[in-house]
Order: sequence, then structure tokens, then C-alpha cells
Amino acid sequence: MVSDEVLNSLTTRVVTKKEAVRRQIEVAIRIFYEGEYESAITLACAAEGQMEGTEHPHLFTVLNERMPKSFATPKQWATFLNETRDWLKHPTFHLEESRGIAEFEAWVMLVRAVTKYYAVFLEENDIMSDFEEWGKVRGLIT
Repeated sequence: MVSDEVLNSLTTRVVTKKEAVRRQIEVAIRIFYEGEYESAITLACAAEGQMEGTEHPHLFTVLNERMPKSFATPKQWATFLNETRDWLKHPTFHLEESRGIAEFEAWVMLVRAVTKYYAVFLEENDIMSDFEEWGKVRGLIT
């Protein structure tokens, strides 16, 4: 059991939901550059999920609007789009035990979070802008 003295010596940071989302995205971008795709995806998706819906477009809404005809329902399409996220976060007995995690997939998940941040909070910051530029330089964004 941890003593009250130890517990009282630990710091606490009070943050808003917006600050928490921003921090998660920024850390996800930082570790993405280091090749930590699994953790980047998990943090980016956590940030994306914390934000409320918005009428402003962002990548996930665009993807949902462009559901391929090969998917019978929007739910099937969303399940496909979130498969790696779900594999990383939950028991997924219906999926393989191992899986390839590509840089591109991690990049897409981060773009989902960044574009939703822009749509919800109507602002950007240098780290997110630099990440967007990184994608442009590589031809991922036009």
C-alpha cells in the first residue's frame, strides 16, 4: 500500500479536455516520427474520440461519406476504418494475433485526429502544422 505521504508528494496537473486532446496529438506526432506507430495510433485515436462531433468537415467524416460500394453498411465501413485501432485497444479474437502496422496507417490516424482538432476547436498549432507539412513533402497531402 502506498503511504499518504507518498501520494501527497505526487504532482497533479489540471487540464481541460482541449488541452488533453492537444497534448495527446502532439505526443502522438512526436512518437510517430520515431517510428512508434502503435502508440501513435492509440494516442491519436484516443484524442479523436475525446472530441465531440462538429458540423465542420474532418477526415473521418469525409471517409464516411465516401464509403465504397463493397461495404453493405456504414457500420461495416467504420469497423474497417477502425480495425487497427480496435486491434490495439481491445481483445480481437476474430483477428490475427500479429499484424503489420504501416507508417501510412499511423499517418492516416493522426490526420484524422488533427483534422478533427481543427474542425472542433477552429485552430491549429505549430506541431500540427509541421506534421501537415511533413505529409505534403511526402506527397500524402496535396
